[in-house]
Amino acid sequence: MGKARTSSGPTVLMIEDHDDTACLVRFILERNGYTVRHAPDGWNAKRLTETTEPPDLVLLDISLPSLSGLEVLRAIRTTPEWQWIPVIILSADTREETMAKATTLGATEYLKKPFSQERLMKAVELFLPRPTDQEAPQLKQA
Repeated sequence: MGKARTSSGPTVLMIEDHDDTACLVRFILERNGYTVRHAPDGWNAKRLTETTEPPDLVLLDISLPSLSGLEVLRAIRTTPEWQWIPVIILSADTREETMAKATTLGATEYLKKPFSQERLMKAVELFLPRPTDQEAPQLKQA
């Protein structure tokens, strides 16, 4: 199985419909050397499972327009090229039944919103080591 890699680091597919969360997650991941692809809704995410090479990791919201995150997770787990990709749920839905359903469908981790940068990176690094060939940009002090 070929993985979607670029010279700038492992690829993370973020499936998130809220622009502010998507921008924050993209900033955090890219700052740490990861390449980020974004699907803004469930339909586009499912289409990606049918038409593109799998990423190295998926970050998936549960509450999405058009198809729920659980439906997207089911599509990921039933697509041969994608079925073994780690999927981290990143959701404000903290109901036990939702978390249990996500686990049953094959989620590898469940992060509750709001999340800290440290918690997000710890979860990502469980499945994808931080890219070593590229230093994360450092903020210059004034």
